Amino acid sequence: MLALLAGCASRTIRVAAPAAPAAARTATRQELLDRYNGEADAVHSLNAAVRMNAETGTAFSGVIKEYHQITALVLAERPAWIRVVGQAPVVGTDIFDMASDGKTFHMYIPSKKRFLVGPASGGEAAKNAIENLRPQPLFDSLIWQKIPPEDPVLIEEEDRDQPPARYYVLTALRRAGEQLEIERRIWFERSDLRVSRIEIYGRGGRLRSDIRYGDWREQAGGKSFPWRIVLWQPRAGYRLEIDLTRITLNPPVPPGRFTLAQPPGTERVPLGQGGGQP
Repeated sequence: MLALLAGCASRTIRVAAPAAPAAARTATRQELLDRYNGEADAVHSLNAAVRMNAETGTAFSGVIKEYHQITALVLAERPAWIRVVGQAPVVGTDIFDMASDGKTFHMYIPSKKRFLVGPASGGEAAKNAIENLRPQPLFDSLIWQKIPPEDPVLIEEEDRDQPPARYYVLTALRRAGEQLEIERRIWFERSDLRVSRIEIYGRGGRLRSDIRYGDWREQAGGKSFPWRIVLWQPRAGYRLEIDLTRITLNPPVPPGRFTLAQPPGTERVPLGQGGGQP
């Protein structure tokens, strides 16, 4: 009986070892900086079709609460021009049409017959969720700003356990009077040295955008582009998942494509800064 009990009590429990991170590549600060600026300099304009999902419970979800997902046609060109037409899936009905020159944006909402006008970058989250949809964060996630050679740039290593991964992080600083403040942080996954995340900061070191990148694919002409983008706007209170379905890099853009005139019979609605310019 004792032998039997001992046999029953003796069990071997195998615990799976945590997955090891992929082999890490090495690079210098200048190599990473050149890599990032090269990627930024390679894209001057784009024409894309995307699917957008808003995280449930965020302020932004109020914009598309009638739809679990929307499709959008996006046209963007340096220095800060962007046009976005959001459409309902399947039927293709326009939900909004938005254009911006980087300073002012215009947005037409057909279902409400409203024409919104306001600054391209919003401030704090507004009570009306539609006011949180601003074009500048979308532009910043698609067409990157180069880091000027005179700006100080720091490098550090980051290791994460969940999921296991190793990163290089470049921190670009800008001058604010006699002080230095953070402008952006660029994360490179060391398994392939691809940019996997960009954090953009406003004045005073406030986080303005946190953007994750994945599914990098080679495009025509030897260029590459991420087909998966997750944009988090902490101050405006939304998280937007963007999946590309088609993209053309550096297409010629005909004049007038970023001009959006107010349709007849619509109400013009001026929008303020919310909590102020970030």
